[in-house]
Parts: sequence; C-alpha cells; structure tokens
Amino acid sequence: MSSKVKIVEQYYNYRPPVHVYGAVEVLMRYVPEEHLSGLHTINVTNSAYMREALKGKYTQDKRRFRAADCRGLYWHGEIWLILDQIFKADSLMIIPALRTIFIGDVLYHEIGHHIHRMEQPGFRKDKEAFADEWKERLMQMFIRQHYWYLRGVLKLLT
Repeated sequence: MSSKVKIVEQYYNYRPPVHVYGAVEVLMRYVPEEHLSGLHTINVTNSAYMREALKGKYTQDKRRFRAADCRGLYWHGEIWLILDQIFKADSLMIIPALRTIFIGDVLYHEIGHHIHRMEQPGFRKDKEAFADEWKERLMQMFIRQHYWYLRGVLKLLT
C-alpha cells in the first residue's frame, strides 16, 4: 500500500462491531500503485459523523442523496466508508474473510470512481457502472492473490 494514503477512523457516538482498520489496510495492499495517485485519505466513519461533516443533500445523475445514507463516498481524493451502512444487519461480519470482502466491495467501488476521475476523466453516462467494473477487477485480483487457497472451495460452491 502506498504510504501516501492515510487511513483515518473517526466516529461519533459509535463503536464498530469489528476491527476494520486492518481489513482496509490489507485491501489497499492489492491495489496497484498507479491507481492510487492523487488519493489522499480513506476515512472510516459512521453516518452520525457524516451528518456533521458533510451536511445537506448532494446531486449526482439527477438523484439527490445525503452522504450519511451511502455505504461509501468518493470526494476529491478522499474515500469515506460509512460502517453502520456497510454492516447494516450483517451478523457475518465476525468472520474476517467476509468482513474484508464486504468492506472491499464498497472500497473498491469508490476507488473505481477515483480511477475514473484521475485516469479517464470526462463525461461518462453511467459513472456507477464504470466504478462497478473496476470494483470487480480489483476484487478478483484481491481474492486471487490473498485468498488463493479458497479457489478450490469456491469452484465447488459454484
């Protein structure tokens, strides 16, 4: 992982159900360095903190939303992971591999937005689809390299 990208945990009246700093750190190790240029901070937080940090509603693709209602957000070189939205009623978060994959699902999607902004800027009709494409690429690379020993099990399940 790039030493230039900081991982910051900031919560307001919230304690995460599991330790997430390590999971974010592991996920970042598998993102190629060239895609992290211009990414400054990954903020791990909760929706109450987001209500104070990014007040009001925002518009994207003719859709209005509150930052606190999202699972993740990319904003000018910063990624926000909102844990209480990611972990909503997921009791499987106590399993480290699943916790990492659930966090990675949101983190890699937001990194997809960063890649779009930095490497392929300009108008794109469906920014979310582009971010999802990158999420899939990064997640496949992560699982192939980090959870290589589960490939046989996953083949049996599918």
